[in-house]
Amino acid sequence: MKKLILSILVCCLACHLCATGQLPAKQFPHPERIRYDRQCFTIEGKDMFVLSAAFHYFRVPQELWRERFRKIKEAGFNTVETYVPWNWHERTMPRHVKDYSQCDFDDLKAWLKMAHEEFGLYTIVRPGPFICAEWAGGGYPRWVAKYCPDKYDTSFWLRSSHPEHMKWTKHWYDAVCQVFAGEQLTCKKPGEKGIIMVQLENEYIYFDMESEKKEKVLRDMATYCTDNGIDVPLFTCVTPEVRGSEDAVISQLFDMDNQYVWWNIHEAKSRIEDLKRQQPDAPAFVCELQGGWFSTVGGGLSEDCYLDGRHARGMALMAMAGGSTGLNYYMFFGGTNLAGWGARRMTTTYDYGAALKESGGVGEKYAAVKGIGDFVDRFGTQLARSEAMDFTTSDNCRELTLGVRRSQEGTLFIFLFNKDKQKAFRDNVRFHIKGRPAINVYCSVAPLDSKVLVVSPANGQGEWYPKEQVLPQRPVNMPMPIRVAQAERCDETFRGNWQPLRKGVSLPELGVNDCRYSMYRSVVILSRKEMEKYGTLVCEMFTADPMYVQVNGKIARRASSDELDNTFLIDGLLHEGINEIVSIYENRGHAHGYRPMEELSGMKSAGLGKKQSAILPIEKWEVKKVENNIRDIRTLLAGNEGWETIVLDQHTIANLATLQIAGLEKPQWPAAWVLQGKEGTAVYRTSITMTRQMMAEGQTMIEFACVDDAGTLFVNGKEVARHDAWDKPFVVNMKDFLHEGENEVAIVVRNSSGAGGLLKGIRLFSELKILKPLKWEVALDLGGVAQEYVAGKPADGSDWKTVALKTEGMLQRKGNNIQPEGRRDALLTWYKVTFHLPETEKGCWIPWRAVINASGSGYMWLNGHNIGRYWEEGPQREFYLPECWLNLGGTNTLVLGLRQSETCGAVLEGVEIAPYYEDAELIK
Repeated sequence: MKKLILSILVCCLACHLCATGQLPAKQFPHPERIRYDRQCFTIEGKDMFVLSAAFHYFRVPQELWRERFRKIKEAGFNTVETYVPWNWHERTMPRHVKDYSQCDFDDLKAWLKMAHEEFGLYTIVRPGPFICAEWAGGGYPRWVAKYCPDKYDTSFWLRSSHPEHMKWTKHWYDAVCQVFAGEQLTCKKPGEKGIIMVQLENEYIYFDMESEKKEKVLRDMATYCTDNGIDVPLFTCVTPEVRGSEDAVISQLFDMDNQYVWWNIHEAKSRIEDLKRQQPDAPAFVCELQGGWFSTVGGGLSEDCYLDGRHARGMALMAMAGGSTGLNYYMFFGGTNLAGWGARRMTTTYDYGAALKESGGVGEKYAAVKGIGDFVDRFGTQLARSEAMDFTTSDNCRELTLGVRRSQEGTLFIFLFNKDKQKAFRDNVRFHIKGRPAINVYCSVAPLDSKVLVVSPANGQGEWYPKEQVLPQRPVNMPMPIRVAQAERCDETFRGNWQPLRKGVSLPELGVNDCRYSMYRSVVILSRKEMEKYGTLVCEMFTADPMYVQVNGKIARRASSDELDNTFLIDGLLHEGINEIVSIYENRGHAHGYRPMEELSGMKSAGLGKKQSAILPIEKWEVKKVENNIRDIRTLLAGNEGWETIVLDQHTIANLATLQIAGLEKPQWPAAWVLQGKEGTAVYRTSITMTRQMMAEGQTMIEFACVDDAGTLFVNGKEVARHDAWDKPFVVNMKDFLHEGENEVAIVVRNSSGAGGLLKGIRLFSELKILKPLKWEVALDLGGVAQEYVAGKPADGSDWKTVALKTEGMLQRKGNNIQPEGRRDALLTWYKVTFHLPETEKGCWIPWRAVINASGSGYMWLNGHNIGRYWEEGPQREFYLPECWLNLGGTNTLVLGLRQSETCGAVLEGVEIAPYYEDAELIK
């Protein structure tokens, strides 16, 4: 509601300022090269409709850029857009804020050069530092968390106006703007292409901080750019503070819209009209014309959120009808999260349902967008200066959304969208356009489809657009799928490159800022008395990632069913004398939203603790939204009306960790979202049955891993403790308030803004603490990486065994929880398969994929190249094999390093290598 009110106020203020002439005038350092006004961009004296394609250079091998650019150009685009992720370019922590020696911009420079010089495309760059993009850390390097202060007055340090954050933001801008500066259009010769816009921040409306502080951030970022020679227009997206601003610096920015309209395509028009009212001194530009969506682990694939060519076509035409003169298709090409660079819980595929598929193939959606490109190529200059016309119509077109625009020379553009989901519209429509004779138009529009009629001022004749586009011809003779019959198998040997670990040193401080697996080990000598005393291994982590442990060669059982509970029961695994503890650390990915972005990775410390009988996760709760001031907690808890059930299990917790990113689906238990993004209070309650043994063993400690923003704990109607540190666990010993039998536990949670409620796991246990700290070593990579298994190094016969794979029946290309079941007998297992691919026939282009079904989770390497993560959970079972990394006409090696799951082990059931039949093309 606050955001809606702010938006309305901004709109009213902007309209008032525009009417009274009080908006500061836009200043352009090189207006003869590039400038804009309320209607459009003017580049080198030509009014332009900017049609842009989102294409992330970091999501496809560099060897394939040229092919992607070619298809973007063929689709009629004049511009290409990309995020620029800080963590991709500065992967190692610098020595200090003035040290830029760890920055590597070679691929960014090469991408810009190819776009500008080889393909004649303008570019739009979006360096963040927060980019979202479903990318690790939202673009922030993991090592930045090292500088997170202990205290700050916002709910979140990154993206804030805190001086320490802004210091490092300046570091990033000082580095990346040096690359941008020479590639700007204003630094090129007339007629050459270059960067035409640079974005500051990203979708600031979704970050909860006062407008005054956001404005400070934007002013500083703008200054960092201009101080580094950036003189092309600076912009933001979905940032109301920019629209209609009177600030001397912010008024020189302009804000774009991001459109997530789904099948409510008519909203694209009204959103643009709102943007033009709120920001009357800049063109209406859509930074993200959303034509698809991303995939999540355990969720659905991009293809399941089906948005076809009608959607891609309709969004663009309705935005044009509203007056937009700049559109950026997000994504036009999605690509792949290679080497696990996607954000936490993101799949390897980032296909996005884009017009240009992950494989590089094109289909019906590409043809639809190409039709838009053809239309813009023919009429873009006229559309750039067109004005909306007042009109009325006959009353038979209530299911149509209509718009009429007139170019300066008199061409009419009549836009139509059929909102009916089932019925085509076929009828005559009579248009009464102000200042013109009535026009009768016969309209034939399929359900949920759109068209535009272009009426010539010379003869009054109309012609319908977009025109139908021709797709490539497909080969007739295609290679058969290759079903792999056997694999070589080897368990992780832990023969890594070990180094001593200093207590409290994170992986980013050791140079690990990606999402690889790492290993820890400790050797401890125990007396018989110590062996009998200790029964747990307690690991303290920097963030919520799991460890997997073996003691003296035997797998240690986790103390609870919570896979992120890094306490292990090792009673019976220890012995008198020398004990070896080895663990694998699974980096589940750097979150791209809120608190997990500010956490380092790895193990802080670990040691031996006392024996535990059990650690009990408390998952089932009831929740109820209440008034802020609760006067009688006992009466409230006695009632049964209005309570909703939630199960706060790992799946729900994983969803809650990313729900704060715009657009994600709600979890299975909607009530878990009761305080998300809301100011208010909710009460959570559950029942815990205490046995005499539990009481005797002191199993009375309760831990809430995250209470956001603050909470008060009640046990059997009595207040026990209060907590107001949302970023720290809430741990309480309830022994003085519990009794044998059933106990009622309740927590009143108050949220002021942003994320809110119980956001992480809750458990009951005896006091857990490290009684005997251990000395540790760390290996930054798995032994299989150090031993070059991933590069297809010939197998050592003593370690590897041949296993048969399933060759009968079809392997499913997608699905959740369809993995084979096996027995857990190691921490991590390596599989290697080889296959021979035929030469591609001359005049053909054939992309390839691997369909894999396995239990276990880990990474995959194709001929030594990391092609991404495999998640046992699914839904992705089909993986793109970049053709630049394939040996066509030769032997190929696919290696999987699978961390064994606690329930299914790591069983490679089947592998099939097959063409993307629907994407293959005959080429000239």
